[in-house]
Amino acid sequence: MQKRDEIIKRLLEQTAEVITPEEFTARLESGEALTHYIGFEISGYVHIGQGIMSALVIKDLQDLGVKCTVWLADWHTAINDKLDGTKETAARIGQGYFKEAITACLQAVGADPDKVAFKLASEQYAEDPMEYWGIVVTGLNNTTQSRLMRSMSIMGREASGEVEGAKLLYPAMQVADVFYQSVDIAHAGMDQRKAYAIMRDVAEKITPDQSKPIVLLHHLLPALDDPEGKMSKSKPGSALFVHDSPEEIKTKINKAFCPEKDIVKNPVLNWTKLILFWDRPVPLVIEREEKHGGNREFTTYQELEAAYAAGEVHPLDLKAAVARELIALLAPVRKHFVRSDIAAKKEELDKVLESR
Repeated sequence: MQKRDEIIKRLLEQTAEVITPEEFTARLESGEALTHYIGFEISGYVHIGQGIMSALVIKDLQDLGVKCTVWLADWHTAINDKLDGTKETAARIGQGYFKEAITACLQAVGADPDKVAFKLASEQYAEDPMEYWGIVVTGLNNTTQSRLMRSMSIMGREASGEVEGAKLLYPAMQVADVFYQSVDIAHAGMDQRKAYAIMRDVAEKITPDQSKPIVLLHHLLPALDDPEGKMSKSKPGSALFVHDSPEEIKTKINKAFCPEKDIVKNPVLNWTKLILFWDRPVPLVIEREEKHGGNREFTTYQELEAAYAAGEVHPLDLKAAVARELIALLAPVRKHFVRSDIAAKKEELDKVLESR
């Protein structure tokens, strides 16, 4: 296992933001048993940014001795009108397809899914509803409507003059989830920063005698077809789903936006940095014919980026290498979904999505 300081350094440098780095380091070095959680809407097929990006962080936290939890947010899914808009379907798909997809992603990156607690939100709330809703109300009483409105970006929605009342509960419930679980590290994608900023601000009102929960935000992977857009489950060409076939992976990567020498607005290069070079033990090989310079190996992302910017690596060669690497990375996920019982859970989600 890698040294603790190496893992901590990677989490601080390769995630989008840690609030705050000093608290994160101090808590890890204190020797106390720490807990983590990441919450997910159950909104459709799991894409690589959701599954693998989250799993890489969980793997590192596990290696630091942190107890990790995946929170299956069925109530949030229903509030946001995902799937068929019902909590019952969200719970069923969450405990079925979604849990299996995240489990397989954890296996793919070398994490231990057996040491991750998968918890269904509605079941947890039912254990002590008065405590939970007390936390929600306290949070609401210590923030403002305008902040809740601004935080609605986590739902894929923009703030507007009129929204359904339940939509305002969404970020308030997300804040409450952290305190209800007594979580030390709240983990999410960068799109959820506003909700967790509220969480930090109301912490002293909800748990005045405890340290504020740390916020760990991973990067959002750009859409394959739009360097300034997010992957969308409703636009299959923009995203790579974790159980895609090798042929689908090759096709999507080959069609991806990947301008020559551009190291800024380049989804393929971005994915290479954030996923393939997260914790890479061997060089990345760009395979080329001898007439095109022969194979090249890159030990660090910085070396690859410099070569690409200089035009020493062609987009087609980069795409071929990335497709090959992703096919290998996601092989355990595809193998997982070959099992008939697991495949049946995906088929159940297929039917829900087709009926919308």
